[in-house]
Amino acid sequence: MIANRLLTFVAAATVAAFLAGCGKEPAPVAASPTCAELDKVTDLAQRAELLKKCPRSGPEFKASPKKEY
Repeated sequence: MIANRLLTFVAAATVAAFLAGCGKEPAPVAASPTCAELDKVTDLAQRAELLKKCPRSGPEFKASPKKEY
């Protein structure tokens, strides 16, 4: 008898947990600019953040000399 009540309680809790997550749409995620879009960023603070993440981008970029192996 105790096992039957426990099984019923577990089943009801499982159904409630599944139903609690239904109907909620995920919040839209704002797309953060990538290193390739550095030229298009106009916000100076956001541009500074991107320059920290993408150190090879920007006017100070110097390509390495080509090596032949």
